[in-house]
Amino acid sequence: MASSSHLSGSPGALLTLNRYFMELHNLQQRGEIKYTEDIQSAGPANARTWSCFITVNSVGPAYNQGPVLETFWHNADQKQAARDGAAKQVLLNIGFNGAVH
Repeated sequence: MASSSHLSGSPGALLTLNRYFMELHNLQQRGEIKYTEDIQSAGPANARTWSCFITVNSVGPAYNQGPVLETFWHNADQKQAARDGAAKQVLLNIGFNGAVH
């Protein structure tokens, strides 16, 4: 299934992204959110588990301010899956409603 990272959601739309971290990064580039990310891995090379921790430092006025200074995390067997899982939690908690087509 082909996809791109173009944001085309409308207010009230469901969050239907497939690259959550990319969208979170784009929001940071636009100055709408500031966060820090910590990636860790554990286990043997043939069975690595990745953990991504994203701490929300600030959120623009268009979004829910509740998650500021909270840390969201996700564990997965692939680094990108861990990043996307943690980013999805952040986007949902700040009230981001977008769609990537």
